[in-house]
Parts: sequence; structure tokens; C-alpha cells
Amino acid sequence: MKQNSPLAWLFLMLASFNLYSADLITGKWNCTGKGPDEEDLQFVLDLRQAGDKVTGTLTVGDDTFDISQGSIEGNKLEIVTEINGTRYVSSAIIENNKVTASWKNDAGQTGHWQGERQTDSK
Repeated sequence: MKQNSPLAWLFLMLASFNLYSADLITGKWNCTGKGPDEEDLQFVLDLRQAGDKVTGTLTVGDDTFDISQGSIEGNKLEIVTEINGTRYVSSAIIENNKVTASWKNDAGQTGHWQGERQTDSK
């Protein structure tokens, strides 16, 4: 019986990682956190992944904002959104359909948020 080459195994591992990674964030996420003035926030992220690029929107109440930059590497997500003239950068970890994140803005404020994927999305 012929053995598979190490290169073939590497290819299979990378292919399965890419399938897992591509499925990791696409969908809608119900999120909560604290805003810049320590106010409680509820928002929805609608994310889409193409390779290592992430696009989508962030919706707070009736207001929707585009994600201007987004990337994913493994289970580490980074998204950038401009809200009312202020740039917010969020760095997040995604595990088991849950996300935990920290954010910072141009004014030097920081905070945390978390979320869970909607079960009917993906």
C-alpha cells in the first residue's frame, strides 16, 4: 500500500481549516456591550467572509453602519466601523458560535462587548 506524501496531508489540513474558518463568522450575531459613555448597547452584526476578508454591517436600533475594514485569521477577528465620525476598532475571538471582543476608538476610549450567533443565520 502506497503512503500519502507529507505534502498531501498538509494540503488536506489546510483545506479543512479553510472550510472551518469560512464557516466561523458568516451570519448574524446578537451582541451586547458598553458604549463610550458606559451606556448599555445592544447591536446586531451581519458578517460575511471571503477568504481572510470580512464585510458586513453593524446595526444599533434603527441605525446601520458599514464595516469599513475586516479580517479574520484563525478564530481572531478584527473589524473597523465608523460611527458618527468616530472610528472604532474591535478585536475579537470567536469560539463555539460566541464572540468576545474589546474595542477602542479614535478618542482613546476602550470597552468590551460579546455576542452569540443567531441560530437561524449562516
